[in-house]
Order: sequence, then C-alpha cells, then structure tokens
Amino acid sequence: MPALQVRELPEDLYEALRECASNEDRSISQQTIHILREYLRAYRASNEPVAWTAVPAAPQTPQANIGVDEREQRVRKRALAFERIDALPSFNVPGGFPEPAELVRSAREERGGSSLEWRGDAQ
Repeated sequence: MPALQVRELPEDLYEALRECASNEDRSISQQTIHILREYLRAYRASNEPVAWTAVPAAPQTPQANIGVDEREQRVRKRALAFERIDALPSFNVPGGFPEPAELVRSAREERGGSSLEWRGDAQ
C-alpha cells in the first residue's frame, strides 16, 4: 500500500488534525484518509476545485454517532486489553530469528502475489 509523507506540515495544522482525529476516535492516519476521501468525493462530483467550505457534510457514521459514555467504554476496554497483553510473560526471541517484516515478505513470496491479493481486493 502506498505511503504518504508530508514535509514541513505546520504545527498548528497537525495539532488541529490530531484533535479532530481524537474527537472522532480515529488515528491521525485514519483521519487524514477520511478527510482526503471526503474532499476528493466532493471534487469528483463537482469536476472543479472545491472550496473546503463547499464540501457537504458526510452522512454520520455509526462511530461519529456514539455517545460519550460508549466512547469512554471503548477506550477503557482497549486500555484493559493492552494491560492484559503487557501482563503476559515475556520471552527471549532466539538469535537469528527473522524480523516480522521479513516473515510477511516471505509469506507474500510464497503466495506469489501482493498484499492486495492476500486481502482479496485484487481483481
């Protein structure tokens, strides 16, 4: 999957994006994709550059409609899951054991395809 790196992103813009992502219970990456997708949807519909204020509000997703209590429950549930993971006994990985990225790369090569085929997205 392609990656996007933005250089010299103004700090105030990053903080606004971070706050928006937090308010919508998304990661910064997820929020960036959501914003870009909504803008491009409006751009394609109008066939010309779209002023940000002209982008119609997207239908509310179930995630955006959840109440504060439900969101807090999700946050607590996630925190408890991480606590359980952290409480698991640790173990030493044997020397020479491949890195996770190498294991994934090897599995892809064995399948003879890309990650898109693995997810079932390829046509």
